[in-house]
Order: sequence, then C-alpha cells, then structure tokens
Amino acid sequence: MTGISKRFGAVQALDSVDLHVKAGAIHALVGENGAGKTTLMKILYGALHPDSGQLSVKGSSTEFRSSAQAIAAGVGMVSQHYGIIPELSCLQNLMLGAEDGPIIRSEEARQRAEELARSMGFRFDWNADASLLSPAAAQKLEILKLLWRKAEIMILDEPTAMLSPADGDALFHSLRKLTEDGATVILVTHRLPEVFDHCSQVTVLRGGKRVAEKAVFETSKNELAELIVGKALESNEVRNPELGSTRLQITRLQVFNDRGAEALKSINLEVKSGEIVGIAGVDGSGQRELVQSLVGTRPISQGTITFDDLPISSESPAMRIAAGLRLIPEDRHEDGVIEEWSLEENAALGLQRLFPFSKKGKIDIRRRAEEAAKIAQRFSTKHGGLAQPMSSLSGGNQQRFVAARALDIEPKLIVAFQPARGLDLAATAEVYRGIRDACSAGACALVVSFDLDELLENCDRVVAMNRGEVFEPPPNKELDRDAIGRLMVGAQ
Repeated sequence: MTGISKRFGAVQALDSVDLHVKAGAIHALVGENGAGKTTLMKILYGALHPDSGQLSVKGSSTEFRSSAQAIAAGVGMVSQHYGIIPELSCLQNLMLGAEDGPIIRSEEARQRAEELARSMGFRFDWNADASLLSPAAAQKLEILKLLWRKAEIMILDEPTAMLSPADGDALFHSLRKLTEDGATVILVTHRLPEVFDHCSQVTVLRGGKRVAEKAVFETSKNELAELIVGKALESNEVRNPELGSTRLQITRLQVFNDRGAEALKSINLEVKSGEIVGIAGVDGSGQRELVQSLVGTRPISQGTITFDDLPISSESPAMRIAAGLRLIPEDRHEDGVIEEWSLEENAALGLQRLFPFSKKGKIDIRRRAEEAAKIAQRFSTKHGGLAQPMSSLSGGNQQRFVAARALDIEPKLIVAFQPARGLDLAATAEVYRGIRDACSAGACALVVSFDLDELLENCDRVVAMNRGEVFEPPPNKELDRDAIGRLMVGAQ
C-alpha cells in the first residue's frame, strides 16, 4: 500500500500511509485508538475506498471496489467482533456467503470442512449450533472461513482479545503453520508481547500517519510504546503496596445465571485496603455474575458479601454506592451512560444522591457542572462542551469519562470490568494509575479483564475464574503468567 489517504469530513484518518508486507510473514500493525489501523485494513479489504494512493497485491497493481473483489483476490479479514451467527450450525457459518451455487451439497461441504480443520489441527461438530462455541473455537472457525474462501492474505483484528494464554498460543501456532504453507498474516493488536513473540515486522501508525516500519528484532517494547503514543510512558508501580485490613470479603458465594444454571459455585475471595486484585479468565467463566452480585443487580442464592465488616448481600445498589462502591462497567452503553443526556448529567449518574451532587435532596446544578468538568479533565476526555450529549464522544472518550467518574467522590471499593476497553496504551496507563492512587488512599479494587497481560502489569495479584470457581495461584506465583494461564483453563 503506497500513499494511502482517506478523509472523513474534517478528519484526516489516513495521510499518505505506506504499508509493505512480505509474503509468508506475520506482520504487526499497531497504534493508538484513532491512529487509522482499521481504516487502512478496511481499504485493503475493499470495505472502504481510499481518496488517493495505490495498492499492489502479489506484485500486481489493483483496486478493490468491494470486499467481494478482495476475497476473490485472496484477501480476507476477521474483525474483533466475530461474524458468527449463533442460530446457524458451524458448517452453515463456515459456508455462509461463499457457497458454490444455489444447490448446497452438504456431504461434500462437510468433507471439505473436515479436511480444512484437520490440516489446522482443529476439531468441530459441524452440525452443532455455533452458539455452543467457546471464544477460542469461534476464533478458529473464523480462520477456517478465510481458508474456505482460499484467502492468502489474512487480516486479523485483535484475534486473542477473548482467549486464554493457552488458546492464544495455540492460535499463533496455527498462524505460523499457515505462513509456512505460504499465507501472509497482518495482525492488528495492542498487545506488545504478541508483536515480539510472534511477528517478524511491525508498522506503527500515529495520527493517521506511518511513523515507523521495521523488523521486530530492531526495536524494543519501550521504543515501540513510545512510537505508538509519541512520548515515553510513565510506568505504574504496582509491587509491594501498603496493605491494610480486609475491606471486601466474599464467602461461599453461589449465584445463578439468567438460564437458571449455577454461575458461581461457592466462591471465596478477599481484597485488602490498598490492594488491586485482578480476575483473569476466558469469557463466560462467571465474571459478569460476580460483578452483578457485588453491585447488587443480581440476587445471590447462598453466601455473603461483606464490606468493611458490614454484610451488604441484601443491600440495594444505591446503598452500596453510598457505602463507597464504584463501578466501571463492562458495557458503558448498557450500564454506564445515557447517551442522549449531556456529559454534565452523566457525571451524576448513579451518584446523584451523594454530596456534592445532592443538596437538601435536590441536584445542585452548579456543583454538578464543576464535578463534570473535573471528571472530564482527569483522563483528558476530549469533548465539545459539557452540555453536549454523551453520544457526541468517541467510544474511547466515553470510556475515559466513565472511568474518571468511578474514581470521583472518595471511592472505597472499585469494581472495574474491562476498565481499559477501547483505550490506547497511554489512556490505559492513566486509568490504572488513577485506580492505584485511589487504593493508595485506602480504597481497594477488583479488576476483571480478558487481557491477562494487562492484569499482570497493573495488579498486585491475580486470581483465575474457570467454570464459576475462583482459583488462587500457588504462593509466590500471584503474577506468574503460566501458572495463572493454567488455572484459567482448569489445568491446576
């Protein structure tokens, strides 16, 4: 790709970007949110058209006016949000959009699917509904969809975001096998360990421009991080905090999910004052039900939740907030903001009964405006005015605002589910530094993330959830990646 430019209104998304990818390589594409990575890849995939620039595939100049043309030329893309339709079978998902004709020969299709899966070391029940697939299996099916379409250039956007370390390693083993057979992989990722462990080349975008393209062995993690954000990152000190007494005590907690199945199986966990405890695990291991039971939006069947020696298991969410509980929700749209409301109104959302938002039982409009300005400033939320609706902000800026709000007004217990979701390296470091500062002042924090490396970098210790149970790593292994990774998949 040479001199690729793309503008959306007043925003210059790409400014004369070059990208050179060698055949048979795993090539990393990295950059902050909004750097232009997805736009560049959508142009390669034919989903967007560049304003200017040239594209050459396998030595021949070309122009893709649609994704169908790109697929026909051997270019395939798997986005971060899988294109799996749960109501269809695995075989139907594999074939969808790439059928040979109006008549589907199911047995022939199944034989071809089985051959493709066997060549990659995968196994599927082709008649089973795709809704039964684990995140790792869904990712494997997405890769097989590319092979079904005979893709030779594969674009993978954050492919390990929902995988355990073991599943992630297995995925890269499969990708290396593909490159040995002649395929080329472009990996869009924010996980720098993946770049250094699995990629041969890396391209860095910043502000819509290419700022570096080099062999991985020629750079370092610190240099790459600095290239991505444009400045040196401050490190978060997370070791040996001053711990106080136990603030959160979870004892034999049993909770059922929406289908009536046991989601939490008599779990025990405690968090001390000053401590950040991370919860690792593949998606669907009971994390959501745990967070909901802590916040008070899901009833518990058995067990107790104690905060500062007071049982809160039966208390309302409002009472828990009054006691100092603060939430950074997994889904900010569902549980964190009202997009039609202004930033100023959202600043008080959930906190409206507390000082300084409340004055004699009514909202103090002047103080709410002051707090909203302070919240927006904390993590440098970019906005067009506090009176603007939350919907006017980008996803990353909404996340900054929601995280900053959770750290406002003296938090005592911070429950954070994917607090860095949608954030780049610099903003992620800022948010975790804010959580650390709150804990240094006496709060405690429970952080759930599907990114184990993020937890290891920012937490004091990490436990694993698997099938509704919590597993503590052995002594002195509280931040051991391999030990925690084994616990995440039930291999103790």
